[in-house]
Amino acid sequence: MRKLNGIGKRLAVIGAATLAFAGASAIAATPAHATPGDCTAYLAAQGFGGVEYGLACTLGDLSYTVCSLKLSLLSVPPATADVACRLAAV
Repeated sequence: MRKLNGIGKRLAVIGAATLAFAGASAIAATPAHATPGDCTAYLAAQGFGGVEYGLACTLGDLSYTVCSLKLSLLSVPPATADVACRLAAV
């Protein structure tokens, strides 16, 4: 097998780095197309429906922390609030 010249080595390294980055990006991606509406629907399915919960989900689009705090004040269990706020984040 012949040795790669300088340019060939560089292209091989760039190609490998690009594939590694693309693979890591796909693994680390958030759920596709999550919206405040998904958050509201999830909360309604869990028995927490109303304007206040919808507002928390809308705020969750801006800040996970604000969403979580608002839902905790509305007595939503922490695990349920966590899932809902993650669904609200885009």
